[in-house]
Amino acid sequence: MEYKPIYRARLPRTLLDSTDDELAESIISSSLDLHHDRPEAFQVEAVSALVRAKKAFVHAAPGFWKNRIPEIFFSLYDDKALVLVLNRLDCLGDEQVKEKKLLNITAINLTLMTFNHETVKQIKEGCFSFVYLSPEVFLNNSLFEEMFSSSEFQNLLSLIVVEEAELMYWWSLVASKQDKLLNTFKRHEDRSRSRPFYASMSERLTEIPGVPLLLMSTTCRPAVRDSIRFNLTLRPREITMITGKLTRPEIRLLRIPMQSSLKSCDDLLRIYAPRTKVPAIKTVPTIIYSGTLDATFQVMKVVNEARSTKGHEYDPDSEFIRRFHSVTGQMDKLTNITDFAQGRVPVLSASMALGLTQNVKRVRCVIHMGRGDPSAIVQMVGNCALDGNPGLALLFMEPKRKEGKNSVDEFDANLKQLQSDDDRMDAFAITPVCLRVALSVDSQFGYIPLSDTDPVFQAEREKEIQAELPACQCSNCAPEAAQAILNLVQQMSVDNFDEILQDPLRVAKDESIVIKKRKKKPQMPVGTCSLDPDLAADLVQHLQDRFKSLYDEQYGNAASFCASQLFGKREAEAIVSHFDQIRTPVPHNLQLLERVMGGDCIPDQSILLDNSITTWMEADLYQGVLRERLARQASIGSESGAEATVEADTGAAAKKAMDREVMADAGRVQTRGLDGTMAEEETKASGLPNKQEDGNDPVPKTTSSSPVSPSEKE
Repeated sequence: MEYKPIYRARLPRTLLDSTDDELAESIISSSLDLHHDRPEAFQVEAVSALVRAKKAFVHAAPGFWKNRIPEIFFSLYDDKALVLVLNRLDCLGDEQVKEKKLLNITAINLTLMTFNHETVKQIKEGCFSFVYLSPEVFLNNSLFEEMFSSSEFQNLLSLIVVEEAELMYWWSLVASKQDKLLNTFKRHEDRSRSRPFYASMSERLTEIPGVPLLLMSTTCRPAVRDSIRFNLTLRPREITMITGKLTRPEIRLLRIPMQSSLKSCDDLLRIYAPRTKVPAIKTVPTIIYSGTLDATFQVMKVVNEARSTKGHEYDPDSEFIRRFHSVTGQMDKLTNITDFAQGRVPVLSASMALGLTQNVKRVRCVIHMGRGDPSAIVQMVGNCALDGNPGLALLFMEPKRKEGKNSVDEFDANLKQLQSDDDRMDAFAITPVCLRVALSVDSQFGYIPLSDTDPVFQAEREKEIQAELPACQCSNCAPEAAQAILNLVQQMSVDNFDEILQDPLRVAKDESIVIKKRKKKPQMPVGTCSLDPDLAADLVQHLQDRFKSLYDEQYGNAASFCASQLFGKREAEAIVSHFDQIRTPVPHNLQLLERVMGGDCIPDQSILLDNSITTWMEADLYQGVLRERLARQASIGSESGAEATVEADTGAAAKKAMDREVMADAGRVQTRGLDGTMAEEETKASGLPNKQEDGNDPVPKTTSSSPVSPSEKE
């Protein structure tokens, strides 16, 4: 039997022995042959580090072709080699496999459903140059673990790539329960959904010695990089940090204060025009990002309402808007993203799962709903204008966040570089400085600048000037133009999109487009009641008794419900708590009365109850209290006058007479409340003194007056 030597992927000796300049020339030449384009300086630096078998961390904004780095590195091999790429989700691998086919590079996407023994055999034989897989397969598949440990696989393996490496940091926060303390995690559900154990992947990544490791990230501030390095048990000198371009000048950032609640998503009503004005085929390709899965559906409802196509959100084959999130079925994900990429659907309502998985070049506009982590916003906005054309990012943010920081004064200027994730989220929503520079500073230094006098902010802005980048046109740098774009956004289409972005102040507004506005219900006024507690309690009981009497008169035994089920103590107390607002206006505020009790249950219930209140106020109980109050005020006035006049004794006598009269009236009211009018007449006829005046008997508890015919006078 003929001996077959063990194959092992190796770079050419000429590359390994070459100088840095010679290696850079070889990398540039290989890139020109593969991509027909000269590579960026950071790409050459990253590939050089990998050739030297170092671990590299590449930090660059979306759109600057970080994915070309492993392709250039692979092209340096003369024979078979294998690159293992760790993706965030399975669906991203399918898209990247298509891209590799365009370069005549064999690739496969391993999923839990397609990974089998036949695939393992093909990989070991070197049939595939790029292998894409998700963390689920990388950590939880016994078949992959067996293949990963085999000598055939390890001899072919030349590079391990981790895309969006900052996910390792987010997953570690989930594993350590720190995400429970951060509101930023609640704003982006899909960022770390169901992945608390992925923080332990470091052991697998560094298991094979001598294989270089490439970590790539769109946004990765210092705290995140340090956490990842600690997770991989690497010292600073053991990993090469490479920073590419972090600024996307072709994207115009507009921060828009929300006028409606985040849950309602009603701010989108002022973004889209009816379908008769801008048809689906002319709509600008847009992705609308929401923080939760439920919000993605609410976005679809509001957008269809704005376009006068209510109910189309339930159509899975809608020609205008569909949705994409982590729980969407695999077939629906593939169908929706394919139709969007091919221009069959102009709008996607998505969660951050789309921001972490797909790079669709036709996207011209990105809308983000609500405050969010700046690093997450950069990732989602990064999907815009990947074709090099101008793009627009509309960032709707709440002016105030409950338990958050809503003004610059609430931040400590001395602790700017110690901003927490929640602080960074709030700071980006209120910062007055250039948004483009602010995101760049956050990506490099881990905080959002809040003043243009910040030295780091000034240094970063000076870098942009030296790099001859076009002037920023964000909503902070050009507020008038930003407002003009917002006024024209309803009529924006693929035909006039570039014209509006270039000079929005010169484009005439289409006055025929009517923006739909949600009719807001008037807020319930704060109720007040000037009645004494005893009187208020008596009125509550009186209203219940009166409603029961009216209800029984109208329906009798034929009623299906008891009177207390339709109008009970809770409804009566609600009316009494708004007593002043209902009774003070002339005529009485019957609409408020109906609102506070929850609506009429029987015909003219509001009018009947208002008449009942009038009857109660005309009864002796309420009138007696009024007389007592007037008498008390008169007595206070008499005492004040007695101090300045010589008729003090006369005033005191008058006060006593008044008190006796008031007590007598109160006694008559109490007697009527207990025994009715007949008991009062008997007391007068007998000539006996009133019990209250004698002081031998306590005053009995008052009850509501007997119901009488309704009267409108008061």
